[in-house]
Amino acid sequence: MQSFRNLRFTVTRMVCPKWCLLGIWVVFWHAQSGWASRHFKIEKLSDGVYAAIHIEGGDAICNAGIVDLGEKTLVFDPFISPLAAHDLLKAAQRLTGSPVVYVVNSHFHNDHIRGNQVFAPGATVIATSRTRSLIAQHEPRALEAEKHYVPKQLEKFTAAYNKSHDAKEKTEFALMVDYYRALSESIPHVQTVLPVLTFEKELTLYGTRRNVRLVAFEKGHTESDLIMVVPGEEIVFTGDLLFIDGHPWLADGFPESWIDILKVIRGMNPTKVVPGHGPVGSHADIDNMIHYIQSLEHLIRQRIQEGRNVDTISPRDMPKPFKHWHFHTFLPMNVRFMADHIRKDLK
Repeated sequence: MQSFRNLRFTVTRMVCPKWCLLGIWVVFWHAQSGWASRHFKIEKLSDGVYAAIHIEGGDAICNAGIVDLGEKTLVFDPFISPLAAHDLLKAAQRLTGSPVVYVVNSHFHNDHIRGNQVFAPGATVIATSRTRSLIAQHEPRALEAEKHYVPKQLEKFTAAYNKSHDAKEKTEFALMVDYYRALSESIPHVQTVLPVLTFEKELTLYGTRRNVRLVAFEKGHTESDLIMVVPGEEIVFTGDLLFIDGHPWLADGFPESWIDILKVIRGMNPTKVVPGHGPVGSHADIDNMIHYIQSLEHLIRQRIQEGRNVDTISPRDMPKPFKHWHFHTFLPMNVRFMADHIRKDLK
């Protein structure tokens, strides 16, 4: 697999040279800090607040957060893979010099919760009450199902990657290979760890250095999502309520109320926003996400009203900002989900 990862790194350099510069900076930072991870890169947001951003070829899949509260550390969304989570624990300890006391799950999806087991012996896992119920309900079935379909999906996307000669297409397939490889390698070792501290609307965690606010929302990306706000520093960690430069996963979502939630977050005027997937952004990226959901809804509603087939919608049919977004393999699913949602609305 090492040669496969090297090949994907070469493709990424050809597609997006600016990421090479970021990669060089990350390697330098790792060299200075005395450790390195193949799963994520660290981005400093302020003194004591960091984003851990998934990198291609790694097993993190989602983005995570590390916050120094003062004599205790918080980790936000500890990745899909216990292997990547072990590196996240090391990073948190090195960056803050304090033990990880809190782990926060933004929602129930597997890529944001399966690192819990690495931290749970010494940390309190926190989520909304509904998210805890959803994890307990879905994870046993998901793990059993993954044993059967993940090997086939990994084989499918690996073959597609190897067959493709288009650089952008190969990058897209590489994203899916990362996901299914991370699942395949971690399934035998995953132990579901449920949150032990839950709340309904808002929870503030106090520290000697800073506090953080956890704010819950219903019917956004899932039935229950939370964001983490760092007061006074204009930093928000959104979980999958926000994707940046990538098609979001809509299938468990609620489009209208999701937009309302994004507007609430936008009203907080954050200067740095850490999405569930993609690079660190700003409030402008929240506007883009709102525009994406609205544009897709408008496009599909128009085709349905005209009696046209919605299944033929492709990235080239999307408005210009979204034509080249990553995760275009999510688009067909998003189209089907939105079409079903609109048809129910029209009845």
